[in-house]
Amino acid sequence: MHKILLILIILYSSLLSENIKWHSSYAKALSIAHKEQKNLMIFIASSKTKTSNIILGKYFKNEKYNKFLNENFVNVLITVEYKTSYPIELFYTNVFPSIFFASYKDESFLTHPIYGLKNQEDFLNTLYSLGYK
Repeated sequence: MHKILLILIILYSSLLSENIKWHSSYAKALSIAHKEQKNLMIFIASSKTKTSNIILGKYFKNEKYNKFLNENFVNVLITVEYKTSYPIELFYTNVFPSIFFASYKDESFLTHPIYGLKNQEDFLNTLYSLGYK
C-alpha cells in the first residue's frame, strides 16, 4: 500500500512540474516555430561527454525559467552522434553542450551562442537578455 501511495505522489508531483518540451527533429521544430511564431533554442549535446547529460539534468528540470522557455521558444535537443539532420553550418560547434537561440524567421542568432555551458548563471544572463524576468 505504501508503495502505491509513493508512486502516486511521484506521478502527481511530476504532473505539476514544468519540464522543457524537447523536439528531436530540427526540421519539425522549425516548422512548429513558424506556425507558432516562436524562436528556437537549440541544445547540441554529445553522448560522448558526461557534461551534456549533467547540464540537462541539472539546469532543465523543474526550473522556474522552463515555463518561459516553453512559452517563447521551440526547444530542440540534438545529439551529434545520431543521424539527426540540422544546419550544422549555422550551428557549428565542437564544444558540448552548446546552446543557440535563433530566430524562427531566418535562423539568425538572437544572442551569442553558449559554448560549453559551465554554470547556471551564464545561462540565466542569456535568458535575461532575451526577456526573461
